[in-house]
Amino acid sequence: MTDDSASTTLTRRPLLGWGGTGLAPGPAFLVIALAVAAKLVFFAVLDRPLGCDCGRIWAMPDNPASNSLIMLDPYSLLHLVFGALLVTWLAWMRPGWGTWTLIAVVVTGSTLWELAENLPQSIQLFNYDTGDPRDYRGDSLLNAMADTAAAALGAWIAWRLLPVWAVLALALAVELIVSLWIGDGFVMATLRAVQMI
Repeated sequence: MTDDSASTTLTRRPLLGWGGTGLAPGPAFLVIALAVAAKLVFFAVLDRPLGCDCGRIWAMPDNPASNSLIMLDPYSLLHLVFGALLVTWLAWMRPGWGTWTLIAVVVTGSTLWELAENLPQSIQLFNYDTGDPRDYRGDSLLNAMADTAAAALGAWIAWRLLPVWAVLALALAVELIVSLWIGDGFVMATLRAVQMI
């Protein structure tokens, strides 16, 4: 004989609204705001510039002095691809997650990338010569925020407009274009960081 009251399971309230569909809009916005605040504090502690006073929004790779100081540069394309690949992977791993959760994870992931990328130890890993078009001395706050916006845009494009095969094709095309254009990209930077090239 089964007692229905004994078979009742306890349900726990999800932390910060995190349930089967992920975060509710309010908690997701809180996560996004905390990620942005963390980036602001981090860049203030590192005493990084707000941006470039050159009046441009796009940096060409042949001007190392403005590398990563202007809002957008060729690396912005890699951040766009990062967002597209991350949201595609998340949608596959967690198909029940809603749009707000995906946006929160992409913004947080991009923020973590920016924090790691701008550590003095990370900058030294690449060890570019002065005058090299890839010469990297750290991002301005404007560039770092634009990189996260590019990741969010890439995520939206992949989530709303592209099938998986098109996201993968876009990622490959951008990697090839950026690698040929500026001699850098995900693969080349990773190999350089582990001192294989």
